[in-house]
Amino acid sequence: MSPLASAARALADHPWLDGAWAGSTGALLLLSRQGQAEFHREGRQSLLDALQSQLATRDLAVPGNWRLLDAPPPATDHATIEQLLATPRPRQITPIAEQENAGRWKLDLVLPSDLILFDDHFRTAPVLPGVVQVAWALALAAPRLGTSNHCREMEALKFQRLLRPGDLLQLDLHYEDEPDTTLGKLHFAYRLAGQHCSSGRLRVTLAHG
Repeated sequence: MSPLASAARALADHPWLDGAWAGSTGALLLLSRQGQAEFHREGRQSLLDALQSQLATRDLAVPGNWRLLDAPPPATDHATIEQLLATPRPRQITPIAEQENAGRWKLDLVLPSDLILFDDHFRTAPVLPGVVQVAWALALAAPRLGTSNHCREMEALKFQRLLRPGDLLQLDLHYEDEPDTTLGKLHFAYRLAGQHCSSGRLRVTLAHG
């Protein structure tokens, strides 16, 4: 067994983890509920420091590349693990499901635990910045509603609940024309378990406008 495989095997029983898999350069970690809570309280680096310390005290190899997963890997063969380790950490988000009804869109989103934006905002208590929530609403609306990626003005912005790593969100989007102007209003709202998290109206043009 390789040194990193031994390390992953030792970590697999840690209460913060539901699984650990090693490749040639690093390890994939699937956080348990307890581990996710620790991540929320102390941040990514603190969590990894504690795991590294545990390996070091047992004279086990410490991976140089750590990746946090939100679901078990699709396969645990060497090639799949290496591919996941080589994939850049995400900066954007991709809907896992979506539906449209009369011009209103509902998108299901999972905030990746490995989202690179969490490293600095905040380092010891990761939350999704409000400016990113607005930028994602614009980016996700553009191909669905034909709106511009650029906002001319923001109205009625409300941020009422923190968005954290691993959260499963619903994003509601719809566009409202404004009479006698080339601008319209893009309405967005993020919800978590049915509870309002943030919302606003963004004055934008249509992409062809």
